[in-house]
Amino acid sequence: MNQWRTGWMQGVADFRDLGRAGADETLRVRVVSAVAGERARVKLSNRFGDGPLSVGALSVSAGDRVVSARFAGRTDVTLPAGQECWTDPLDVTVQRGGEVTVDLYLPKPTVQATGNYSRMLMEVSGPGDHVGSPDFPAVGIPTVEAPDGSRLPLPVPFVCGLEVFGPEVAVTAVCLGDSITAGGWPEGAQELLAPRLDAVMLNAGIAGNRLRTDSGGPVASFGPSGLSRFEHDVLSVAGASDVVIALGTNDLGLPGVDAPLADLPSAQQMIDAYRRLSDRAAEAGLDVTIVTITPFLGSEGCDDSREGIRSVVNDWIRTAAPHHVDFDAALRDAGEPRRLAEAYDSGDHLHPNDAGTDRLAHAMATHLAHRHGSAVG
Repeated sequence: MNQWRTGWMQGVADFRDLGRAGADETLRVRVVSAVAGERARVKLSNRFGDGPLSVGALSVSAGDRVVSARFAGRTDVTLPAGQECWTDPLDVTVQRGGEVTVDLYLPKPTVQATGNYSRMLMEVSGPGDHVGSPDFPAVGIPTVEAPDGSRLPLPVPFVCGLEVFGPEVAVTAVCLGDSITAGGWPEGAQELLAPRLDAVMLNAGIAGNRLRTDSGGPVASFGPSGLSRFEHDVLSVAGASDVVIALGTNDLGLPGVDAPLADLPSAQQMIDAYRRLSDRAAEAGLDVTIVTITPFLGSEGCDDSREGIRSVVNDWIRTAAPHHVDFDAALRDAGEPRRLAEAYDSGDHLHPNDAGTDRLAHAMATHLAHRHGSAVG
């Protein structure tokens, strides 16, 4: 039966301290839809803005069709601080795995305060309204300074969801995670499952995100905690059947580095948080999978006491979670299990490299395929 289903989403965080300011310009955001259908709608967010967000025009294009969006019948919208909205339904055919382009014109000075670092491509135009233009006058992809001093592509602002009116999907899993999730294992798992299981893996990763504690101040871009954003980023997702909870690393690694040392939780506090999220998901009828916390010996913020907490939490996940996937076992070094295997280490002893991300994707795909009576090669 056809109904509204989420084809793409991103968790959003507070980029007021990092966000770029612009005016009289058009943003072009390209996303890939995980579902197909003959109508679509786009969600805009001004969740962390200090003032109203004025969008002068918005278009959505897929294939060779460009459609001008309306908001309750109007071609423009002003979104108050803290608010979100959907476009009216658009008559545009979206293919599964197809690119959808969203253009939005910002006529007034606007701080791009709400968004996320994204795997999706965004371009910024020269002055003027270029919504739907076949010859988009891009001026490049600006960068911003991250909390660690590195330069990163501009966070994708304001556009946070795509829903498509289309047929039922067997599994739609929202992957609630941090930078390891944002790195792409959900998309990899979906690709592996495609020949055998009709599954959508939605990436709700936010770099620096924690399970229990909201981020603020200079690292507000690490986002609201998993506990705080669960309603927004999981329970409100159209068509969701599953949630994968892939948080916990930053609860252990950030305190004393990019967060107060007092934020360091006990193992029991982390377990209690996982239980709270599992109970909320179960009440909403979602299947719950929790992944074990991967090793990070050698990275900043790791010490024996934190490793002890990680060990206790992982033992609980393996024995008491509704379902679990052992990301720890997938990436750890055989001789020193507190450390990432060299073959999967990006070099910072915390984040997996491409081979490590592929290994996590395979572990997740194998788990979901087994649960649904299939197999992954």
